[in-house]
Amino acid sequence: MGPVTLTHLPKRVPIARIVLAVGLVASPVTACDRAKPTVASSASVSAPTAPEVATPAPALTTTASAVPPQAGSSRPTAPAGSTTVTGRASTVTGTVDRATLTAYAQMADSAVAEVSERWKRTWPRRVVIIAPRDAAQFREQVGRADDLGQVAAITDGPIGPHGRATGDRIVLNPDAFARLTAEGRQFVLTHETTHVAVRSSLAGAAPLWLVEGYADHVGYSGSDRSRTDLAASLLERVRSGKGPTRLPTQGDFDPAQGEIAPTYLGAWLAVDLIASRYGEGTLRRFYEASTVTDSSAAADTATDRAFVDVLGTTRAAFTKSWLAELDRLAG
Repeated sequence: MGPVTLTHLPKRVPIARIVLAVGLVASPVTACDRAKPTVASSASVSAPTAPEVATPAPALTTTASAVPPQAGSSRPTAPAGSTTVTGRASTVTGTVDRATLTAYAQMADSAVAEVSERWKRTWPRRVVIIAPRDAAQFREQVGRADDLGQVAAITDGPIGPHGRATGDRIVLNPDAFARLTAEGRQFVLTHETTHVAVRSSLAGAAPLWLVEGYADHVGYSGSDRSRTDLAASLLERVRSGKGPTRLPTQGDFDPAQGEIAPTYLGAWLAVDLIASRYGEGTLRRFYEASTVTDSSAAADTATDRAFVDVLGTTRAAFTKSWLAELDRLAG
């Protein structure tokens, strides 16, 4: 897909794709197709683990019919006969059982708390999750007919005239999401919640490596696994001389071009390096300075300036440090 200009984006806009690290999934998977201009998607497949019920349980209400869409929104209503569980910072609506909805609400509440600790801009600090019971309902919700078997969640929502997202929601793929480990499901919701927070509070978009790397940075912050463990598939490539030679481009995230899990891990480790070297506050300023309401090429140009103005370095110098860090981790 060529450069995307926010002023020409449709109501459904791309947000993110997820690749889970080793230990969070049963087998290596990639993410869904960002080339579709209508939605953003996240993909993860993992060992089956039954969700645990939150304790204490969030308040429960039941809807007899679908939730009405917002005025002017092209989003479909929630599946007919949905039940709604309301958590401290989440609204989870779906046709899966009450215990599962409750568990999702607990995880979503935890995700909002984690993201709020990291992302300091003003945002609603609440997420809406749709949990359909089967693939047919999932496809109806996201309006997609392509292969979504590896997609764990899709986040979409309209963009307002100010360039910020309004009314984002996270739609769970019941087949893929159920195969995630408990840690993997928490990661997905935290990753997606990061996108909701950023998009609702910051107009425009940053380069994809920064968008995805930052969401992974927040998502993995709650993991007790080491970076070498989480990034094993990327580091194996580095050891075999097939590692990256530059920061990822948008095309590197296209699953049609091959395996993209190492790309996500590389983006995450790049963002992690910024955070460890300069601090979380500087990382946020770098993200903000790299975000523009124009094309992806303009975002790259803004990022080049941000390397100098915010980090006091250059893209070339940072890339050299990042590649050296990958070599060190690959050991």
